[in-house]
Amino acid sequence: MLSDLFLIRHGQPVHNPSIPYQLPPGPDLSERGRVEARQVANFLADKGIEQLLVSPFARTTQTAEVLVDVLNIPVAFTTLVQEHAPGETFEQVRARIREVLAGLADSPYRRIAIVSHGSPIRAFLLELSHDQIDLRHHVYPGGNPAPTCGIWHVTFTNQRASRFDLVFKPS
Repeated sequence: MLSDLFLIRHGQPVHNPSIPYQLPPGPDLSERGRVEARQVANFLADKGIEQLLVSPFARTTQTAEVLVDVLNIPVAFTTLVQEHAPGETFEQVRARIREVLAGLADSPYRRIAIVSHGSPIRAFLLELSHDQIDLRHHVYPGGNPAPTCGIWHVTFTNQRASRFDLVFKPS
């Protein structure tokens, strides 16, 4: 039964207008993004995370590589947590997230981390809070609910999300 979910936004990507941001593979991590990922790995080192789910984009995959090096945990890549695609509605993103959450309900893991993007993280937070979470004080560049490599920690009690905290922002 899931007890803790860590929603991690990828590290800062290289800004290159010639690389489509919302289409795979998207931009790579910048050097700053790699530093942010190392900070996240250090923060999560004592959190007992058992599995990592990762969007297949370059910036999320590269963030996850740093985490795996430190945490030594199994990784699964899934398009269900990938970036909000051009032409995709937010409701379609939420439908993907509902599918992930259904899978997590059957998971043997109690503490899972997901490396994703701003829009899917927003969808997770809204789904898990039944649209009750107030994100007005959590608006970061691009309208994201977390800064690059920011971590939302969702705590579960009796199989329900009971607490939502933005627990980490890289320095």
